[in-house]
Amino acid sequence: MRIPGFLRLLILMVLVLQSTAAISQEMVTLSGVVFDTVTGERLPFALISIQNSTIGTVTNEDGQFKLDFPVSFAHDTLRIAYLGYETLKWPVEGLAAHGNRWPLQPKLLQLSEVEIIALSPEEIIRRVVANIPENYGGDSLILTAFIRSQKYAGGKLAEYTEAIIEDLKTGYHLYRSKDENEQRTRSNIPLLLKGRVIADTNLVNSFGDLGKNAGCLGCNFVHDFVEFYHNTVLDEKLFRYYTFKMEELIKPEGGKIYHIWFDQKKGVKEMLWKGELLVNAADFALLKITQKPSFEGYDAFEKQKYKQAYTLLNSSGWFKEMPVMTWTTTYSERNGKYYLNTIRIENWLTFINPVRKQQVKFAHKTEVVVTDATRDHEKIKNYKGDKSIGVNQRWDQLVGKGDENFWLGYNYLPIEEKLQESLRKMVSE
Repeated sequence: MRIPGFLRLLILMVLVLQSTAAISQEMVTLSGVVFDTVTGERLPFALISIQNSTIGTVTNEDGQFKLDFPVSFAHDTLRIAYLGYETLKWPVEGLAAHGNRWPLQPKLLQLSEVEIIALSPEEIIRRVVANIPENYGGDSLILTAFIRSQKYAGGKLAEYTEAIIEDLKTGYHLYRSKDENEQRTRSNIPLLLKGRVIADTNLVNSFGDLGKNAGCLGCNFVHDFVEFYHNTVLDEKLFRYYTFKMEELIKPEGGKIYHIWFDQKKGVKEMLWKGELLVNAADFALLKITQKPSFEGYDAFEKQKYKQAYTLLNSSGWFKEMPVMTWTTTYSERNGKYYLNTIRIENWLTFINPVRKQQVKFAHKTEVVVTDATRDHEKIKNYKGDKSIGVNQRWDQLVGKGDENFWLGYNYLPIEEKLQESLRKMVSE
């Protein structure tokens, strides 16, 4: 019997790309590694997407990725993008002939420092906010996301959680600052699809206020700065508290990116942030924002830290030192609109008990990767999410331990070797 040409292509694709998941008649799985063609270094968090869809993923810290997409996109184009590199596009039909190594060519050019920039950083940020509805869409949408969270106590892994969720957003709008609480209440309704938790329960519970549950699923999306832009560096009323500097970058395919740094002004008696923004110059879409506490706010933090006490290690009277943390949120263009792409949160917290003269350290790391998005009205109408999911329950208590084979196939963000060792020790003890 003669095998049809397209079926032969799919079979060949599986062999060449060494896919870790089986391909059915409906889905194709692509895996590979993205690297710098000049240095050979692997590129973490490069965006992989099917051009005319909302389907996408990002490479892990080793530049590796896995992307599942329907066979119906066989005539579409694979797109691999990374800031500072020429975007690579490849027809889906030709994937089998390419292999699983994807080189990107660095071609980002920085303009001379003496070039006059017509717009100030403040004006660019104003336009970012003004263009939010147009760039990100005002209609409700459902995101599908992979979430991983790790908690460490005293350097020991205390809890490791993974979940796949859907999250209903009410769309991206401009609203008054006083309406933000209402926006937070209405938006980001999560639905837990799969979840698992591995934990040292006694250690987690001993941390009281900080370790009592696996985490509020919808709370991860508070770091969607485009949706919750008030009281952030995007908020015009706070501009007077910040210093800004900027450069323009030329994209390989043409056009510009505004690279803006910000920091709290000296002498401002607030606890604010320092960080950077990347903004697409053509439409003023926010592409990336990273922020961490500004050391200019250290004195203000020290004066206020004793106003809130925590219960840790089954005793009250603990106070938080100024945290060391980094929050990074990225957005990507998919099928004509911009969508939330990734959220990375890393918090290192130190607590002191002045009476006992004790100190404990707590660390929390969360990764969110949006793999799909839809504005399908019927699906939104029948959505069954719940804000309370995960707030006072552990995820595994809601959905069970889960299928380990599923996680092995889905987990395109591999666990670091050190973490694997910690998990093995935790399970064996």
